[in-house]
Amino acid sequence: MNAVQGRKILVVGASSGLGRATAIALQGHGADVVFAARRREVLEEAVGEAGGGHVVTIDVLNPANIEQGVAEAVGALGGLDGIVYTSGMSPMAPMAELDQDDWQAVFGVNLFGPNLVIRAALPHLSEDAVVAAVSSDSTDMPRHSLVPYAASKRALEATMEGWRTELLGNRRFVTVILGPTMPTEFANSFTPEAFEAAIPHWQRQGFRTGIMNAHEVANGLVACMDALFAAPTFGIESLLLRSPEPEVANEFSSDVEQG
Repeated sequence: MNAVQGRKILVVGASSGLGRATAIALQGHGADVVFAARRREVLEEAVGEAGGGHVVTIDVLNPANIEQGVAEAVGALGGLDGIVYTSGMSPMAPMAELDQDDWQAVFGVNLFGPNLVIRAALPHLSEDAVVAAVSSDSTDMPRHSLVPYAASKRALEATMEGWRTELLGNRRFVTVILGPTMPTEFANSFTPEAFEAAIPHWQRQGFRTGIMNAHEVANGLVACMDALFAAPTFGIESLLLRSPEPEVANEFSSDVEQG
């Protein structure tokens, strides 16, 4: 079964981490993929690695740029059968140290961005389209120093349920709940001092330490999308992806994409 072959898919966040791996995997399975993010040169490298695809720059903190970027993606593909939104960010700091700009940036990327991308894409989505957005396995118990991230992802889960409620028919809206994954650029701005301060709190909270490989997760996501495209009346509303716990606990590091 290769129902993703020939499908027209926009991947937002395709410059690094899970987004890049997913875009490359989709292209490798015969999909026609737009690689979208802010950094054109990095996207072009990803397209080169994939052996094909289209580059569109989208800054998800800029609503006008989202509209323009989605329009460019539609123009490049001739329509849209799917969207995968993997972009995510957060400062690492206790809430008492965060200001309004910090909160607006987190919610801008993690919540407003995916919903504005979906809104812009709606007129162009095929009747059996698949729209997937990545959330986090930390939403039920926010990690110390990453509370805005969990809060924004919990709100994202609610809005994905909202799309399912408001848009009837065979379009599927999938919430991908992600556990810790690597490699990624999620933590590039985190300082070693912030990690050192947070880890004892994470241990106190009892967080799992199993870590997934982004390329393996990407192949799993492509398999799920393949199943969805093959069966238009079949839906996956929520997909929890988390590593089995290792026999010896892993140490958290700045290389781990926080799910």
